[in-house]
Amino acid sequence: MTVQEAFGLRLKQLRELYTLSQQQLAEKAGIGREQISKIESGQVNVTIETINRLSSALGISVKDLVTFSKDSEPLPTGGDLVLDTHPIVKWAGGKSQILAKILALFPVSYGHYYEPFVGGGALFFAVQPREATINDFNEELVDVYRCFQDDDLYSNLLSKLQEHEHNHSEEYFMKIRSMDKDANFKSLPLYERAARMIYLNKACFNGLYRVNAKGFFNVPSAKKDHVITYDRANLPAIHAFFKRSSITILNGDFSEAVKSAQKGDLVYFDPPYDTYKDDGFVSYTKDSFGRDEQRRLAGVYAELTNRGVNCILSNHNTPLINELYKPYNIHVITAKRMINSDPNGRGDVEEVLVTNFKND
Repeated sequence: MTVQEAFGLRLKQLRELYTLSQQQLAEKAGIGREQISKIESGQVNVTIETINRLSSALGISVKDLVTFSKDSEPLPTGGDLVLDTHPIVKWAGGKSQILAKILALFPVSYGHYYEPFVGGGALFFAVQPREATINDFNEELVDVYRCFQDDDLYSNLLSKLQEHEHNHSEEYFMKIRSMDKDANFKSLPLYERAARMIYLNKACFNGLYRVNAKGFFNVPSAKKDHVITYDRANLPAIHAFFKRSSITILNGDFSEAVKSAQKGDLVYFDPPYDTYKDDGFVSYTKDSFGRDEQRRLAGVYAELTNRGVNCILSNHNTPLINELYKPYNIHVITAKRMINSDPNGRGDVEEVLVTNFKND
């Protein structure tokens, strides 16, 4: 097998993993469909510029695109390939900035992966587990993730997002924002509720998702002239990740989400943080997560520890959290607080990462 034939097979394998046709890949990469066909059949050598375009269109690194052996079949993409994925929406408490610190504490090996407070999923998308259970109490956020498990839902989600982009205006934003006040809102197609959630997140002030005591979205518009609802490379990569992995998606209490966890599994808890005082942010669900809930979570953490389940937890470095997790390993880190109703309240804060295992 020649190098160009091996590269062609690699490209075809990746394209099919992303469930893209040759025409769709051609449009994303700005290359003719006939050229894509010739590359995949090993008829032509590719330039550095073409490789860069193809890797960008697939949302992966150049290294991942060209990792193959000319003496054998291309390496299986379902194994070591890490797709370039990142959160779909901006979310309070997102972990993008401290990913390296969390990953440095991961056990060398583990079984099933759990995230009972998945939120925007920064860590989940970085880890890309082959078997996982994710959960969140926010039903509309869960609707978004469920769209990536089904080809038709995914396709309809993209179409609806493009519709929101085309129709965006201040009047349109207010119309979409008020949809959850309609008695029939829950009966709308899942992809339509998911697209609404993403659009509002992209079009609202500060990318903040917040609801009032009645559960209605109440963040004002950011007054943007144009709104881009999604990254054209990121969403296909997320769809491919969900399709190749076994992921259970739940919408309920965190304690129920980890009931099936067994010895050797890994649970990452990222709950609403404990605070010294009211910081001006209202929960992204209508139900609060107060001190009693923090104590209940610590109880679940202890139960999992007794079962031999590996646990990592993030929270603020407060006296309560230090007291609740005194028996475990408490790692103090610094992070930037990016969401606060008062801009002066943003800045460096101390957080803790709590582990119940030694990472030797």
